[in-house]
Amino acid sequence: LVLLLSFNFGVVFFDRDAFNFLAPFIAPDLGLSQTQVGLIGAALSLSWALAGLFVGRLSDAIGHRKAILVITTLTFSAASVLSGWATGFITLLAARLLMGIAEGGIMPISQTLIAAEVAPERRGLAQGLAQGLGANIIANSMGPIVIIALATSMGWRNAFFLSALPGFLMALLIAWLVREPAPVE
Repeated sequence: LVLLLSFNFGVVFFDRDAFNFLAPFIAPDLGLSQTQVGLIGAALSLSWALAGLFVGRLSDAIGHRKAILVITTLTFSAASVLSGWATGFITLLAARLLMGIAEGGIMPISQTLIAAEVAPERRGLAQGLAQGLGANIIANSMGPIVIIALATSMGWRNAFFLSALPGFLMALLIAWLVREPAPVE
């Protein structure tokens, strides 16, 4: 469970950071100013932060954490595809806002699933691995190398399309392998 959720967070964090590395390819193609590039990055971060609060609360209120995690992972990946289809500032901003909304709830739900399945004496390690391992290995270490190589060889749009594929796969694996925790009374 911990490795699956860690890998999922790494995949979505990879995609979250993709815009930062692809901006030198995107900005000239879409005619974006440096201000617009900064606004797109800031909008994603703001929507991510707010969504963490609201999606986490939603999962507490209605339960069905597994289903919400699958939906947010699918939505996140779809937002990456939408990023590749962007034709200008507004469409790219909207795609990245959607991405932030979807990603914001992934870690709070993942931490809740881990808390339900991992013994208390190992919970801190498990939650630390889930949040740090995948994000740092996949997104921070491999991300810049892979996404720039994809953009250089196939274009920035295809880099977004290809970076969405692991997210769709992760949603399927989560749907298949993760158990819905029993409700807490």
